[in-house]
Amino acid sequence: MRPNEIQEIEEVFNLTSRDLANALNVAPLTVARWESGQSNPTGLQEEVLRALHNTALEVQGQKDAQQAKIIRGLIVLGVGALIYFLLTKR
Repeated sequence: MRPNEIQEIEEVFNLTSRDLANALNVAPLTVARWESGQSNPTGLQEEVLRALHNTALEVQGQKDAQQAKIIRGLIVLGVGALIYFLLTKR
């Protein structure tokens, strides 16, 4: 996962690094390191971020503000709700 992909997720869903960190159950410093390219997400965090990035590209392409707000809410609720959404939308 490239740093710009993480930044795209934050941009499309109007998230802060702290929002993303809370959703993925990592420290805000960890997200900052991912954004700067100092380290890379692994495991479940990487899978969730990849799914989020793909969803961000879809939402951005459709310019669907309502869907972006719903997904933002799920992200803020936490990774459990987000994973459920991402897995069941397929």
